[in-house]
Amino acid sequence: MTVPKKKNNSIFNSYLYFQKVLNQAGPAASASYSLIASIFLFIFGGFYIDNHLDTSPAGIIIGMVLGLVVGFYQMVKYSKYKRK
Repeated sequence: MTVPKKKNNSIFNSYLYFQKVLNQAGPAASASYSLIASIFLFIFGGFYIDNHLDTSPAGIIIGMVLGLVVGFYQMVKYSKYKRK
């Protein structure tokens, strides 16, 4: 059983196109993952501080705000870097 040449070539072309799309989407995915990771990291840090110092919502709120600031700073820094 042989596969027609045209079908085999279209599979290869679709693979190349998929690889191109992934390479273009990589920086956006990386920036969004770093934003999410910094938010969660600072929230869990605030939760840890709240449990040890008995300052119930303050640590989580401060952690969330710091996580947003750091995450968006990283996103802006990365977008400016890619623009040059």
